[in-house]
Amino acid sequence: MTFRILFCMLLLPLGSAHAQGAPALQPGDPAAPVPAVPYRSVFADLPTGVEAGRENWKKANAEVGRFTRGHVDILKWEQQTPPANPATPATPAEAAKPAAPSSHQR
Repeated sequence: MTFRILFCMLLLPLGSAHAQGAPALQPGDPAAPVPAVPYRSVFADLPTGVEAGRENWKKANAEVGRFTRGHVDILKWEQQTPPANPATPATPAEAAKPAAPSSHQR
C-alpha cells in the first residue's frame, strides 16, 4: 500500500507538468507568431461616378464670372429671371391656397 502512495506521489508532478503544455507566448516576444494583415485600400469605400455628366469648365467659369459682386448679383438675377417651373405659385399667398380637388374617382 505504501508503494502505491509513493508511486502516485511521483507521477502527480509529472502529470501536472505535462498537462500545462508549452509556456504561453508573451506579447513582447519578437519571435511570437503574428497573423498576416490583409491589405485593404482606404479608397475602396469611396463613391464612384458622383458627377452625372461632364460640363465644360470654361462655360461654367464664364457663367459664375457674370456675378462679380457675389450673392447680391445672384439675387438681382433671380428677381429678373422668371421661375423655371410655371406650376409653382409666384407669391406666398397663392402657395397657401388649397389645391383643387381631383376629378379622379376610385
